Amino acid sequence: MILLDCGNSNLKAQLRQDGQLLASYNGSYKPDWVRRLSHWMKDLPATHCYLTSVLDVTRQELLEQCLVKQFDKAVTRFVSVAEVLGVKNAYRDPGRLGADRWMALIAASEMVSGNAIVIDAGSAITLDLLRGDGQHLGGAILPGIHTSLEDFKRIFSHVDFDDSAIARTDEPGCSTEEAIHINYAHSPIEFLPRLVNRWISHLDNDATLLLTGGDAARVQFALEQQSRIVPDLVFRGMNRLASQ
Repeated sequence: MILLDCGNSNLKAQLRQDGQLLASYNGSYKPDWVRRLSHWMKDLPATHCYLTSVLDVTRQELLEQCLVKQFDKAVTRFVSVAEVLGVKNAYRDPGRLGADRWMALIAASEMVSGNAIVIDAGSAITLDLLRGDGQHLGGAILPGIHTSLEDFKRIFSHVDFDDSAIARTDEPGCSTEEAIHINYAHSPIEFLPRLVNRWISHLDNDATLLLTGGDAARVQFALEQQSRIVPDLVFRGMNRLASQ
């Protein structure tokens, strides 16, 4: 099977068979991105594709056309739901939690026996709290280390940044608006450790920190707690869900 993780800046893919990684792909959304992805998949021995996506409508349509040619109807798009594999979504509207965050939580619940904090440091930095019993407690969304406020608002163009919920960020957010943090006094890499230090109390001050995303190493250096970088965390969740 092929797993696709379609993020804001890059599209990553893996070819897996019987749980083993056989090939991988990582590409940006340059004008010929669909052709390059199609060329990579063309001769691979895969009959089904599973994907998560935060793409806009235009790019999503181009991707789906490409996948239909390759896999016909054997394409499954993972979305966030209220509960699966013992993981319980804290969002009041479960479908609004980013599917990549949901996959990372599914992976974390299998990797960690107790509480976990999952941080994905990409174009946006997301932080999610997960109790050892599988209950998600909500989280935070910050601009990425190299993401301007203008680009951050473009990524979340579906969000009303005048929503009053955006200003109420003392507790982990259980909606996109409640989760968004825009701190004008500090950069995300300065603010994130403070957030972790404050919110770890929700997990009885005992949690395993799992980091993923392109800037995971920068985040790890900034944090005061020990942490583990898991580059393929989202893919681990996808693989777990696809294999159930």
